[in-house]
Amino acid sequence: GLRAIAWRVHRHTARLAEGLRRLGHTVVNETFFDTLTVRPTGGASPVLEATRARGINLRPVDADTVGVTLDETVVSADVADLLAAFNGGTPPRTVPPARVRAARTVASGTPAKA
Repeated sequence: GLRAIAWRVHRHTARLAEGLRRLGHTVVNETFFDTLTVRPTGGASPVLEATRARGINLRPVDADTVGVTLDETVVSADVADLLAAFNGGTPPRTVPPARVRAARTVASGTPAKA
């Protein structure tokens, strides 16, 4: 039901966060459910251009920061596309596994479960 959908979205968000960190970007928010605030190493513009080219909408926060929100339609390929956009258009050599452990605390303050 709804809990399973929410958990799946959060897992994909945790995978994205881990992948972004591995690529050298800064994930600004330590707690999250489905939304990340990211400071890309090369600034926001190149990432915004790359995601637009892929048909993905991100939220520009400022010249150095973007917001990424995932929803119930997200699939592993979407995470891979986002990571490629944050990697200069090139898919990263590795994508965090689908079952990456969400070590962060979700926005509600409840410890995340694996």
